[in-house]
Amino acid sequence: MSERLRDKLDDLKKEEIVRTAGLLFYENGYSRTSMDDIATRLGIGKPMIYTYFSSKADLLAAVCNRTTALVADLATFALQAEGSAADRLRSIIHELCLKVIEGRHLLTVLFREVKHLPSYALQELAHNEHTFRRVIVQLLQEGKAKGEFHYHNDERVIAHAISGMTTWIHTWYRADGPLEPELIAENMTAGALAMVGVNRQPEA
Repeated sequence: MSERLRDKLDDLKKEEIVRTAGLLFYENGYSRTSMDDIATRLGIGKPMIYTYFSSKADLLAAVCNRTTALVADLATFALQAEGSAADRLRSIIHELCLKVIEGRHLLTVLFREVKHLPSYALQELAHNEHTFRRVIVQLLQEGKAKGEFHYHNDERVIAHAISGMTTWIHTWYRADGPLEPELIAENMTAGALAMVGVNRQPEA
């Protein structure tokens, strides 16, 4: 087996462990979920989990930082992409909404079990959040300088507002509800762009 294929299989195994652990932490709570429970749900031996994660806290860290890391990478990629600041901001917010909906169970675990996270995981979480807001601030400043955005509020406050309004979708979205993920993403994106004055005429 080639090294590349072996690495890919390892990534798939780790992803399945994280996904399963996240569901069990969501269903039963972190404290009431054991590594034996996770291994049983996966149908593997517990030593297999310890091949990839040194402890249950280490596994919780992977669960909690999965979505925030994806969002930070998404924002960084969009910042470096071509196109107007408005188009890139639109892309970030739209994809962020979809990522939050997809990872809503993991985000619920994050906010509910944050007290159990080791210090390194809290630092990683803070880094991901800072990266996302920094990108938003840069795009806002760029768009305002080019006349794409028309607003008067501090960009840092706007970045926090965008982060908050999108992240908390995980608390109210329901898979059996009347709103499809794409519709939610479109409406959230439109609201955020209106907040920063896209298509608004500058005041005289």
